[in-house]
Amino acid sequence: MRIGLWAFTGLLGFSTLCVGAPPDPKGAEHCSSKARVPIEITHDVIFFQVQVKGSHRSLWFNLDSGSGATYLDRALAASLGLHATGSGSVHGAGSGAVPVQYLDSVTFELAGFESANHRVNVTDLGGLGEQFGRAEDGFFGYDFLSRYVVVVDYLARTMSICDPATFRYSGRGSAFPVRFRGRWPYIAGTIKVQGLAPQSGDFLVDSGSGDAVDHPAILKSTAPLRKIRTGVGLGTPGEGALGRAEYFELGSYRLKGPVTSCCSANPDDQQKIGGEVLRRFTVIFDYPHRRIILEPNRNLTEPFPDA
Repeated sequence: MRIGLWAFTGLLGFSTLCVGAPPDPKGAEHCSSKARVPIEITHDVIFFQVQVKGSHRSLWFNLDSGSGATYLDRALAASLGLHATGSGSVHGAGSGAVPVQYLDSVTFELAGFESANHRVNVTDLGGLGEQFGRAEDGFFGYDFLSRYVVVVDYLARTMSICDPATFRYSGRGSAFPVRFRGRWPYIAGTIKVQGLAPQSGDFLVDSGSGDAVDHPAILKSTAPLRKIRTGVGLGTPGEGALGRAEYFELGSYRLKGPVTSCCSANPDDQQKIGGEVLRRFTVIFDYPHRRIILEPNRNLTEPFPDA
């Protein structure tokens, strides 16, 4: 996960190679919904309310496909009377190991639905809340996403949790095969920066990041660049650069002029797409069938904002 730190100017558009009919809004109807959860969007990252079973306190979580685990803030866990069963360390977007404690058999409740027997990592999340400018009590990662089909509708501001055994999709979106590196999901994409040939490869899909696109190619761009802090999330931030790519392609979809940055200290986190791209689609995380479906939620002409 990471919040994008943007500091670049200029407006370019967003388009698709298959221009024509408007997006089909019915693509996610084949969902035996376990829950339909209202969401809020901050810095292109979605937030929603959950509870730990046995507590009546509402918590603000986000959905972080860039995280291999579910997390809860350490001080909050203590206030809820939750007791760790072990400890270890993890590596996030920043450099260095981050100490965590483990909670076993945690049950979450959201919109009348229970998701049970989660192992949760506990660490200090106070810095993340400061970056977002709002409370962040925790976030769902791989262990949650791997159980269900999760449909994020950025326009309707809802997140649907579906039964993977009965989920069927027949919309106009494109299904991208997911290649997992451990618990991180990657899909194929191509980026073009000024002065270099197009670069194709696998990109981490990180719904916990507000970035558009991250890729080391931006360091060799002949377009203007700006120094930034990178690897903002769990771990220690580093120094990097930010600019604009000429375009970024996902299958038949072409995004023109996305803000692009580099580089996280974690090599597995250096080629990535985040919420500034994902919000232009209804995103269907279908881990049980090893795919992510992207269904355009508009005519794909909205320009990327100033950084």
